[in-house]
Amino acid sequence: MILSKREKLLLRLLLEQQKYQPAAFFQKQLYVSPKTVYNDLTSLEEKIKETGTTITKLPRKGIRLEGNESAKQKARCLLVYEQLILDEYSPEYRRLFIFGNYLFSKKAMRYQEFAEYFFVSQQSIKNDVDDIVRFCQAKQITGKVTSNGLQLLADESVQQHVFKSFLEPYMETEGSQHTSIPSLFDERIIELTEAFISGMIQQTGRQINNYFVESLSLSLQIFLSRLLLDHHIEKQEQLVFDELKRMKLYMIARSFAEMVNDYMAISLQESDIQYICSLLLAHGIEPYVQSTDKPDSVITVSTKQIIGKMSTLLKIDLTQDELLFQALLSHIVPMIHRLKTGMLIKNPLLKSIKTQYSTMFTLTKYAIGELEKEFHCSLTEDEVSFLTIHFQLAFEKRKMTNHILIVCRSGLATSELIFNRIKQTISANTVLEIIQSNRLPHTSLEMVDMIISTIPLEEIETPVMYVSALPTTEDITNISARISNLNENEKKFHSKKYQSPTLLKKYLDPAFIYIQKPFSTKEAILSFLANDYLEKDLVTHGFKRSLFDREELGSTGLKTGVAIPHADPHTVKETKLAFVTLASPIAWGDTKIQLIVLLAIAEENMSEAKELIASIYDLFNSSEEIQWIVASQTPDELYHRLLRGGNELVF
Repeated sequence: MILSKREKLLLRLLLEQQKYQPAAFFQKQLYVSPKTVYNDLTSLEEKIKETGTTITKLPRKGIRLEGNESAKQKARCLLVYEQLILDEYSPEYRRLFIFGNYLFSKKAMRYQEFAEYFFVSQQSIKNDVDDIVRFCQAKQITGKVTSNGLQLLADESVQQHVFKSFLEPYMETEGSQHTSIPSLFDERIIELTEAFISGMIQQTGRQINNYFVESLSLSLQIFLSRLLLDHHIEKQEQLVFDELKRMKLYMIARSFAEMVNDYMAISLQESDIQYICSLLLAHGIEPYVQSTDKPDSVITVSTKQIIGKMSTLLKIDLTQDELLFQALLSHIVPMIHRLKTGMLIKNPLLKSIKTQYSTMFTLTKYAIGELEKEFHCSLTEDEVSFLTIHFQLAFEKRKMTNHILIVCRSGLATSELIFNRIKQTISANTVLEIIQSNRLPHTSLEMVDMIISTIPLEEIETPVMYVSALPTTEDITNISARISNLNENEKKFHSKKYQSPTLLKKYLDPAFIYIQKPFSTKEAILSFLANDYLEKDLVTHGFKRSLFDREELGSTGLKTGVAIPHADPHTVKETKLAFVTLASPIAWGDTKIQLIVLLAIAEENMSEAKELIASIYDLFNSSEEIQWIVASQTPDELYHRLLRGGNELVF
């Protein structure tokens, strides 16, 4: 019985264990998802049946290989068995050729053409096709043969994965280039994938495990072969906190997309690039650059300065995180080139990052000030969001972050209501995300710590808390308590609830509260505030320009109806907050706002920025709270409402 290389690795791990191990143990060792581990276990169990060993899977206990020593010895023999190089006329190669022809040819061959090519009967070809169909069915995929060849009724990414699974057992240890397998792929595709992977290894200066190199090559070759026929990867739905991990590889994936476009004149869609990110992540690739710069080079020093500043802001030492340093360096080097040459890129997760990681996003904006000055460039919000991803992942490594999923049947209004009411009472290192119930069966819950649902759910391992579609105050209190118990002894990102106005009161002055102002444009508001601060000697002459520059890079307006503009701390002499309510809502970017909060934080107070910014975001988390603040009739009334902590009906 032939085992794929990953199945061999899995069997070896099982043989080495004396006690039950959780699926996460095997997942970490193999760099795959939990679902892949269980699929491989099912396939492996069938293949080792004849050895007398079995795989036991017990809930809450783990996985273990069972069998006496004689049976385990027979299983070990499978580890050293190697498939010989396939003969071009062997049944194995014939089936590979047929499957590949169906997937990669513009016009599939017919049974008779296959029969003539291999000098066998049409019945032999039919038997081969039946074997392929049965293989697909075993992978839970329906296949049928039509006049156009084999049709697989599955998403494009699934079809590619199935073919790779079919191909893997025949891959040689010394590399697929020594077998007849490459004849399935266009020579240009093989050259391109080899050039990309070898270039990536050379750039990082880190050797990648040979198995992962072969596996990644094969995945990319299959992907490009299908792309030649205009088969693009479907849009893949992912939870945002799952997306962050693969998005750190976005720049590497984009560079491969550019190579494909230059070499093969094929434009990749955004879903294709995201799929490449997934492949890179699954094969243990990390954003890492082999720097030839001196340790004190300008770009190296600037990168370390950003990490140092973020360490201060987050009150966590990130300066010893070598992976973070290398990941940032690998992004910042080409980023500066892009900004200098006007090459703008978009981050498809920008909106989600600004919503779910608003505090980290804002802190990152503050941390990059020196970099922008050093290289005379201004980072766009898209570039800031890419840097935010790296800091968020580094932060989550150091501090356990809770990921909570809100499940509703369909209505976004209900979901948003629950989202906003819950968010008032939880810490900033608890990440909330909304998902419709019909997406839940197709979503990995690996990163989810708890589910809050308004509808009954089928049995799942993740803890579920059921609430009404219109949660009561008691419901919210219970949810907050349940979330806090997930990591009872954990030091939180900031205060669990907006309970103390001390920090806000420190920088809030009734003299900087403006009620029902008749401004009609954001330019007029920013000019009014900047001039007012300058007259009171709170800022330098560069403050106004910095305020407008920041706004040009991306609107600071939030969909709840508040705008939070800010400027470079170096232009601020004394930290002071300003609050402005408007007589009527105005356009601010792509949203309507009626409340402006000016964040003018001086360099000397940046150590308090995290708590202050987090408090501001928490304070104005829903349109109801904004309206309650805007309804204030006098500066004194607004001042006291702010110190109370928002909407009296919510808090």
